[in-house]
Amino acid sequence: MTSVSSQHKLFQETYERLWPQVYQYAYYRLQSKEEAEEISQEVFRKVFQQVKKGKIEEEKIRAYIFAALRNTIYDTWRQKGRSPKVVEFDQVSDKNMFTSENQKIEENMMVREALKKLPETYQQVVVWRIVEGYPLQEVAERLGKPVGTVKSLQFRGVKKLKEILEEGGYFNG
Repeated sequence: MTSVSSQHKLFQETYERLWPQVYQYAYYRLQSKEEAEEISQEVFRKVFQQVKKGKIEEEKIRAYIFAALRNTIYDTWRQKGRSPKVVEFDQVSDKNMFTSENQKIEENMMVREALKKLPETYQQVVVWRIVEGYPLQEVAERLGKPVGTVKSLQFRGVKKLKEILEEGGYFNG
């Protein structure tokens, strides 16, 4: 059994290391600075309570935080009658650096709309891996899935995204 002070220290280190990623994910999903801060704080509070009770193994705390974050966001959406949002993805569309501003906006909108058509898990993997550049292991921990499953989800998600974009005429020009 770990002492209370070592639990606090572990949690403080985890908080400092993961806060930026937790907040970034919450902001990405909610598109509200205030809601993202509130939910991020709530998630760490919940996790800290579980750490104090000894209900979370040290090596699983990261996966627990991201699972709690995902669930808290979904609960918030259900309570407010909202559905998931997809945000700006300027990084996704670097097809041509010299296209007109209107064309860039149209391409960005097409990619966002295509992402919305992907199943939620594919969206998460594609965004975390390709748009945000998180390593496989971290995405696997966030989703609570094996690395091989994340690789497979990424492959299928990108393939499906390409199909959706092709159907929408994205590559015809």
